[in-house]
Amino acid sequence: MTLKIGIITDSIEIGPTSIGNYTRNLVKELLEIKDDNVEIILIHGQESDNPIYKKAEEVIIPFPKAKKHKYFVVKLFYFLFRQCQDSYRNYKIKKVCEKNKVDVLHIPHLGRPAPSIIFINTKFKLVVTNNGMANLALPRKLCWGNASPVIIWYHQLEYLKWKVLRNKLSSIISVSEYGKEELVTKAKMPCGKIKPIYHGVDNRNFKVLQDKENIFQELKNKYGIKNDFLLHISSYQPKKNVSKIIKSFAMVKEKHEIKHKLVIIGDHPDSLRSLAKSLSLDDEIIFLGFINHKELPYFLNIAIAFIFPSLHESFGMPITEAMACGCPVITSNVTACPEVAGDAALLVNPYSTEEIAEAINKILSDGKLREELKQKGLKRAKGFTWENCAKEHLKVYKEVQ
Repeated sequence: MTLKIGIITDSIEIGPTSIGNYTRNLVKELLEIKDDNVEIILIHGQESDNPIYKKAEEVIIPFPKAKKHKYFVVKLFYFLFRQCQDSYRNYKIKKVCEKNKVDVLHIPHLGRPAPSIIFINTKFKLVVTNNGMANLALPRKLCWGNASPVIIWYHQLEYLKWKVLRNKLSSIISVSEYGKEELVTKAKMPCGKIKPIYHGVDNRNFKVLQDKENIFQELKNKYGIKNDFLLHISSYQPKKNVSKIIKSFAMVKEKHEIKHKLVIIGDHPDSLRSLAKSLSLDDEIIFLGFINHKELPYFLNIAIAFIFPSLHESFGMPITEAMACGCPVITSNVTACPEVAGDAALLVNPYSTEEIAEAINKILSDGKLREELKQKGLKRAKGFTWENCAKEHLKVYKEVQ
């Protein structure tokens, strides 16, 4: 009998980059698995030229149109209206799955967002991936920053939905052992339903590149990077701890007079540029904003070190991507970061500016340490593959059928 699996791939088109990468790579590898008893249907919200949609049956259920509003009362009204729109779209997804006799529906983009209440009673099994719930682990300021009350209420509502639905879910995939522990201890999810499955590394893109002199020259010409540099990559959230990176970098600059620059990639608020300016680092920190994802391996190959002292990660995909490129890593000693990094990174207390600064200086001044971390990182990264990730997901689908 054929096992029909529906996967909602919305995050490939919209949503956080890391979750989009996870969904895209998972589906890509699932479609590579030769199993005549498995049929995959991809459900998403808009037309796409991504080649994965040519390899499976595709169903498009359009996203509701999003609008931005300035005034709180209008925001609140639109928030409630949007909830109704989302519920109706999920109702249509449910009906499509029932019409197509889907056996298992997988929603891979969840975490703070919960499954829709629409799925409380279905004819198919429901598998969800929880990508992390920093809202349960961190203080409000570190989780949401200056987010509006509407956004905070939204996430509180989502947590209530998790509680309502937790016994209705067939399986919950966490992205690490830490992620499982957090779900059990903080969200009170049923332990027996949670299956930790690590992300992989896209080693076709994230790998050690040859001819680094030409790569450096290319970055110099395109982005004006003339010195050796330290690197941070993230889509900004307070938990990414970028202000601590800047303060630590300033401390090392002042104490050890290093000539290195700090390159920060991703969409970051003006407040961080103001912080850099207040520390007289205008010319020392290069904010690049979003860049083409295909260029990230260039930066990771050339950077002296990758700095990622996040306050909360359920996995931490940038850690393994940096290691796969042979870039020494400084990361946190909390949440999932030490689980993913193992002994292949310098682990620091992310709340300590001094400790981050000490690790930066240590890695800059010790070439032997950099080479040791490079080799350990390359070995560590090989243990994270999307092929294995997909096989583990397929096991879950078959077990809940």
